[in-house]
Amino acid sequence: MEALHWLIKRARQKILDHQYSINEILGERYKIEKVLQNGSYGIIYLCRDLKTGERCVVKQMRKSKRKENIENYAQETAILRLLNHKGIPALIDTFSYRDERFFSMEFVEGKNVEDTLFASKQKYTEKECVQIAKKLTAIVCYIHHKGVFHSDIRIPNVLLHNGDVYLIDFGLASNLHTDSKNQKQREQLAQDDFFDLGDFLLFLLYSSYEGEIKKGIPWTEELCLHPHTTLLLKRLLQITHPYKQCEEILADMEKSINVLSLQN
Repeated sequence: MEALHWLIKRARQKILDHQYSINEILGERYKIEKVLQNGSYGIIYLCRDLKTGERCVVKQMRKSKRKENIENYAQETAILRLLNHKGIPALIDTFSYRDERFFSMEFVEGKNVEDTLFASKQKYTEKECVQIAKKLTAIVCYIHHKGVFHSDIRIPNVLLHNGDVYLIDFGLASNLHTDSKNQKQREQLAQDDFFDLGDFLLFLLYSSYEGEIKKGIPWTEELCLHPHTTLLLKRLLQITHPYKQCEEILADMEKSINVLSLQN
């Protein structure tokens, strides 16, 4: 029964969700150069903006998920309009084409951290890991001050390029900047983002781990970290004294970087 349901779902997607081809032009402006991602809620293209000559990213919302995507489209584009940070690709335009919804964003050079770690086998020192995580945390602090909570901070959604860090994909983000009443929800969403920052930092730290990863062995036993870094991780992952404010995390990360600098 589950297999039949899956086949029906796939067939419906194939009928409704037209994937455009390389060199096709979307909205009389965006010439497709490459399909970057074919996700469950949208198709993402690398395009050339014929108006400016610049490369950009265009996201096409799936017709097969129209009900959810009407709300998602409005939410994600509203969030991108609200944000103005060098670590977040800027919204360029929203448009419809052949009864489908699209929006275009600034294209950022670089590799996502998932590819950097698993395809390129990049290794980072403990200090480098905390430095990267600190740059990402600064972006998270910015969006939290704007009342935005990402809710999907994962290694595929973080790009690295020439020492710069970028946070992408606000498809699951929440926008509470006009809601000053729901303090509990804000606190919970902030904690979720802080936990994800801890998980992100752990992925980076394991890049230089030489041993065999054994199931059931905690990271505290596998990784040989400075006590400052261990405490930072424990607080992010809510093992002990969870962080309440983003600025606390930045301050502790700066302390860890300074201590690790003295160690070298």
